[in-house]
Amino acid sequence: MAGGQSVSDELIQKTYDELGYDPVTNTFTRPTRSGSSPISSYPSPNSSYHRIQPKAPFRIRGLEKTAYQSATGTTYRYSAIYRNAIIFQFLIEKWLAGLDARTHHRLITQDTDACRSMVANIGEGYARPTTVEYIQFLGYSLASLEEVATDVDHARDTALLPSRPGSGLAGIGIILKPTMPPTLSYSSPKTTHDPLGDIKRQLGEIRREDLTYEIFVELINKTRYLYKRTVEGLWGKLSRDEQDKLNAELRNIRSQR
Repeated sequence: MAGGQSVSDELIQKTYDELGYDPVTNTFTRPTRSGSSPISSYPSPNSSYHRIQPKAPFRIRGLEKTAYQSATGTTYRYSAIYRNAIIFQFLIEKWLAGLDARTHHRLITQDTDACRSMVANIGEGYARPTTVEYIQFLGYSLASLEEVATDVDHARDTALLPSRPGSGLAGIGIILKPTMPPTLSYSSPKTTHDPLGDIKRQLGEIRREDLTYEIFVELINKTRYLYKRTVEGLWGKLSRDEQDKLNAELRNIRSQR
């Protein structure tokens, strides 16, 4: 690319040239059809996008799909849903490690892959440009959870997983409390803070024989609830974003009359 410009930059600059628009002074070098220059600028739903891209005086839908939702792309690691997914993955893999690898090869392989998919889809969805895509990837993640949940029920029925009524996450030292961001800026590439570091150390100390059907059911039900609440929150965000876009377009239209 000439001058090290990205494709997005080149497309914006080409549009500016065609319109005679100067993004530095926010003025037009030649009049528009109405004889006046539009004075409003369409705000992208991605604030980080504007820090690295010139601001267009109108909406360019194609470019919106190239912007990240987050400036860092890693803040999802502080979410409760990601925390639960990591805990679930650790506990399932610890339980699977005690099964006969030859007899239960398919179960071990399938559930290991499903847990990894559950965790990975949360991160990948968060890094996608749009809220709609994030919701879709959360759906993929939830589907992986349900896949393993079915195997957990079957494992109880076939005595592969013991059932001890009254057992739960608290009994193995797992308390599902909010994960607070560090005081330093975790957006820095030099930051090594792991928001789940303490939980991972606790998980490493759990014995396989302490795992029960009830523990997994408690974690599964609480995680299902978090998926539901997260998606509901994103629906609200999506509705507000679309309303803001519509209002900005209407203001832009009125300014050119």
